[in-house]
Amino acid sequence: MEKSTKLKVLGSIGKIYEKSKKCKLEDSFFSNLDMELIFLSSYFRKTKSQSLFIALVFNMNHKDTVDLNDLIRYLDCTPTKILEYSDDFKHLCISGIFQKRKSRFKVKTSWANDQYSINKKITEAIINNQPMPNIQNGKISNIFELLEELNNLGEQCYAGEISTQELFSKTREFIKQNIHFPLVRNINHFEFEIEDAYLFLFTIWKTIDGNKAIDIGRACETVFDYTATRFNYLQNFLLGENILIKDKYIEIVEPQYFNSSEMKLSSNSINLLKESGISLFNHNHQDNKKNKRDNILSPDQIPFKELIFCESEMQQIYLLKELLEDKNFRATQSRLTHKNLPEGVTILLHGLPGAGKTEIAKQLAKESNRELMKVEISQAKSKWYGESQKLVKQIFTDYILYAKECDRTPILLINEADALLSKRKSIQDSNTAQTENSLQNILLEEIENFSGILVATTNLVDNLDPAFERRFLIKVKFIKPGVSVRARIWKSKFPSLAIEDCEAIAERFNFSGGQIENILRKQEINEIIYDQQATLDNLLSFCKEETLTNQKVKIGFSNVAQRQE
Repeated sequence: MEKSTKLKVLGSIGKIYEKSKKCKLEDSFFSNLDMELIFLSSYFRKTKSQSLFIALVFNMNHKDTVDLNDLIRYLDCTPTKILEYSDDFKHLCISGIFQKRKSRFKVKTSWANDQYSINKKITEAIINNQPMPNIQNGKISNIFELLEELNNLGEQCYAGEISTQELFSKTREFIKQNIHFPLVRNINHFEFEIEDAYLFLFTIWKTIDGNKAIDIGRACETVFDYTATRFNYLQNFLLGENILIKDKYIEIVEPQYFNSSEMKLSSNSINLLKESGISLFNHNHQDNKKNKRDNILSPDQIPFKELIFCESEMQQIYLLKELLEDKNFRATQSRLTHKNLPEGVTILLHGLPGAGKTEIAKQLAKESNRELMKVEISQAKSKWYGESQKLVKQIFTDYILYAKECDRTPILLINEADALLSKRKSIQDSNTAQTENSLQNILLEEIENFSGILVATTNLVDNLDPAFERRFLIKVKFIKPGVSVRARIWKSKFPSLAIEDCEAIAERFNFSGGQIENILRKQEINEIIYDQQATLDNLLSFCKEETLTNQKVKIGFSNVAQRQE
């Protein structure tokens, strides 16, 4: 398309709009604008009269949609005169050039309720200096376009632009025209009433669009234009008498604070979507890119770190590495299932803070090429009674759904799970105690039925509730590293240090691996700001700053410091 064509199209549209004011649609008007109408007819591939109305609606769309009265007033013609061109309007709607909706202000003449706007694809083509696009009105190319179109119909119904009857009529039409999509075909087999079919498809779209739960009252307002009908449907829904609830396609989520109840797709529906080729985690209706959440780490996102522990701890870590190799893991699950034993691999890493428990979980994920779903349990503790229980259950629900989309079973890391694993309290203590006990009961049940890979970390194993002991298949205890282990950690962090200096610092400061890493970070900052390489004096200074209590100086350490000087 030549660069000047854009200007010609816009110029012709503008001139026709200006000259058509109060033209009364007389024959002389068409004769005077014959050249402009011929040019637009060639561009839009429509008749002269159809091109006229395209030009009018194009210009009048700048403020709102255009209805019959707008055109009558602008053209200064009678209603019967413009009705002579009703076939043109019908053709422009069928061909997709006009998009039609109903006015929220109803009048007796049905055609007068229609409002028109130009298909945005045409506007974009003109502005971008492109030829007239091929528009196939009603042709849906994928399931996401269909779901979005159904959602748009609901919004029109909510705004009063179409009636509930029209919403359901068009939904039936869409289902019939798009039965070739697996999801539509599967839902059609359920033989839902049309209101249930629409609400189910509406919930699926909202879930795909990123909503974890949907307000039930708001959804019913979208669908039903009569209050009594809406209340009756909502009542049956909340009482569990609706087929979507009874057959477990939708679950009701209890209200938060004073909000109305919410609903979400059940695991049955998630499986239905998967069978229909739709993944809530791996597909995005706009760009089809993998849509990962912030708490999921892929193996390539985890930097390699050498794990240094005492011999007994390393033996258990090697066992975990071997177990999580895909071949061994699948064989293990198969064997356990054959023996009627729980197939889940549940691991408890416990010990003093800074021992590297979280890092072990990350390195296990990296080495076994598994994705890691990390949960900070403090985020699941809500001060609002009843909310925490839902959040804990949601952790495992999210994991199960995500695991279905992974080639290898991912690792669920519950970090710092002290609050959930501690001994249960007497219910007479307080409401808080009752809530915490309830959380533990939920966690016990979830772990009992768990079939994936769970790693939990805790610093307070002495306060562990006995009920959790048998729930964890493998329990690894980490103690404060001894001098030789600490020296190896120092050497791994500061390769330029002499081994005897590493041994001396390790003997002098009883640090955990996490504390030694803090020293490394301080040294990196010191090097950036002051351009100073690591020296023994610098490290000694950082070590003293790291400790909050005085540590006894070992005999012979000062000699090492003097040698370094």
